[in-house]
Parts: sequence; structure tokens; C-alpha cells
Amino acid sequence: MKVICDSALQLEPPRVKELNLQVVEYPIFLNGEPYPHSMTMSREEKDKLRLLLKDKNNKVTTTGLKAQDLLETYQKYPEEKIISIHQAGKASTATYQTLRQLRMDHPDVDVEFVDAHHLTAAYSVIVLQVAEAVNRGMNYEDLMEYIKLLRKNTRHLGCVYDLFYLHRTGRIGLAKALMGSAMKIIALLSSSDDPGVLKSIGKVKNGLQANTRFIQILKEEMVQKQGTRVKAVISIIGPHEKEAMDLKKKLDDLDFPVDSEIHYTNHSNMPHAGPDFYDIGYTIHGQ
Repeated sequence: MKVICDSALQLEPPRVKELNLQVVEYPIFLNGEPYPHSMTMSREEKDKLRLLLKDKNNKVTTTGLKAQDLLETYQKYPEEKIISIHQAGKASTATYQTLRQLRMDHPDVDVEFVDAHHLTAAYSVIVLQVAEAVNRGMNYEDLMEYIKLLRKNTRHLGCVYDLFYLHRTGRIGLAKALMGSAMKIIALLSSSDDPGVLKSIGKVKNGLQANTRFIQILKEEMVQKQGTRVKAVISIIGPHEKEAMDLKKKLDDLDFPVDSEIHYTNHSNMPHAGPDFYDIGYTIHGQ
């Protein structure tokens, strides 16, 4: 089997290569014009894009995956069963319309389309575990059951610093952005309860407070789900390595095993999450 995903994946290129993942990239546009992008963009190139996002005079957008790009990728693996896994359909309706059309137009391509039900770091931790399972030799039937389990037991939590960006992209009103910025409020978000829909779960004054809240949520879920171990991906946009490292340390200090990774964002996430953001996606496992 071959696992194919999209550039909403928040894993850096060396990890993508190690997992033998094939990534189809979302197009990206700056003020309506195609912007040069790649999963292999350097940190400097990503930070250049980040600065463009911070400029209120710029509009950076993405579109759904292109049918031709997907088809060409699938046709590279004519002898393999393809698992094409993508972030929550509610957040990428254009992509899922494209996938449905491809299924009708090309029934000869052996593709299983999978809605991961999650976004960014949570999508990433699911893709990571699916790729690891395939690399271990898990068969198709077991993999499909495993994916259902991953979706059920994965959670997404995020910390947003740039409220004015959320206002410019229509996610919050100007009054909230002004008040929150004046009070130096950091918004906490989740997209787990309603898959693919970001919702506020509170606010804090700094990243350390956010991490304490995230750990509290995780510990409560471990009890509810009778979990024994956790797999996690932390992704960063902007200068938030300190917060990410603090969160990783808090995870490492828990009294149950946590396997966590930190990755700097890929380009596709920036127009949606904004220029200052970090999040965590984690999966709780039982025995």
C-alpha cells in the first residue's frame, strides 16, 4: 500500500521521506497570483511567507487540490493499493468534490479516500501513524479499522496569537480583535468535537498558561478513555519554539509514555491559522 496525503501535513521533509509518504500540494496565491511554494521550502522561505501574511495589505489564499495533480500522483503507483488521506472534509470541501469526481472518472485507479476528520497537527499525527502502520506491514482491512480508532481518539488543540489576522480572514469581529489584543489575550482553539470546525475553548495570557491547560485536557481525557500512552505532533508558525519545547517537556514529564515530535509548519497551513500559532494533535492509545 501507498499512503498519499496533502500539504496540510505538518511534518518536515526529512520525516516525510522517512515515512515514505507522498504529498500532493495545495496551490497558494498572493493577492490572486500564484505564489512559489513547496513542501521542501526552507525555514527562511516560510518566514518570508509569514511576513507577507502579517502585512494587512496582502491577501494570501489557497484553493482545493488540483485533480490533475492528484491523478498524476496516483498513477505513479499502478500496482499498489493507494490510501489517499486528507484533512477534515468540512474544512476542504473543494478537495473532497475533486476526490469524488476522480473516483467517478477513473474507476481503474485503486484508491481508498480517507477523511481524517481532523486539522493541521491532529491530521498530521493521524497520517504519521497510518504511514507507520503501513511500513510495519499492516494489511488493508486492519488499517481501515485502525484509522477509525485513530480518528475517534485524536484531539486537536491550538494557541492563536494574531487576533487581527483572525479578523481579516473573517473568523472573529473587529471588536473582539481590538479588545483581545489590548488585553494581550491568546485564543485557545480546538477542532475535535465538531470535526474540521475550529471552536474557542478559552483564552490565556501566555503560552505557558496555554500549555498547562492543554496538559489538563489531555490528563482528563486519559482517564475518560482509560488510555495508557500518547502519540503527539506539535506544529509551530512563527517564533514559538519556546512554547513548543515547554509543551513537549510537560508531555515528557507525565506519568505515562508520550511520544511527541515538534515540526515547523508547512506553507498550506499559514493562510488559515495565521502567522503566529502553535498547535498539538495527539492520539490516546489503550492497552
